[in-house]
Amino acid sequence: MSGWLETSNVKAKWTAVGGSEGNTNAAAFAEASITIISIFDLISGMGSAKSDMEGNAKTLQKAAAGGDASLQSLVEAELNGKDDKAIKKIVNDGKTTTCALLWLVRALTFIKVMLEVMVANPGKSMKECVGDGYAASLKPYHNMLVKGVFSAALNMAPKREDFVKKLGAGEQEVMGEFSEMLKILTPLLDSSRAFLVSKGVEK
Repeated sequence: MSGWLETSNVKAKWTAVGGSEGNTNAAAFAEASITIISIFDLISGMGSAKSDMEGNAKTLQKAAAGGDASLQSLVEAELNGKDDKAIKKIVNDGKTTTCALLWLVRALTFIKVMLEVMVANPGKSMKECVGDGYAASLKPYHNMLVKGVFSAALNMAPKREDFVKKLGAGEQEVMGEFSEMLKILTPLLDSSRAFLVSKGVEK
């Protein structure tokens, strides 16, 4: 039986995002994001977090509407000509592309760090890997209530070996696939975050 890595086609979807520096195809990015976020279907307790992440990706997908627009052009269309007060309002409006991309990049950073920790630390449990990913991404932006929800979810994380079985043929193969995918995902996230910082959206 095929694992998630094969059935989701996740690496190919991230490879297809392409684009030069500062010109990331928004539709492809949104589709690849929705696919990688589905990894949380395999981690008990992460349903609520997955739903929020997916919602931001779908907001971006709707804005892109299957066209050739870049992430950067969609955000610039919302922010250009706006003063700091107006930009802050846009950033905090859950219906805007800018807000959706901000939180999506944070969510994808969660997944990226979780995978990095898994690859680099074969002895770490999934609870530890998920916890490290959360601490390095979303945790600083969450209030005590949401942090409590995530804390409870961590205690429901599966055993590492059980999780790996759902992903592919075995630990070595799965970690190899993750390593390859991270080479594609990391620069895309780095450039997206740098762009958001340049626009005053992310700190």
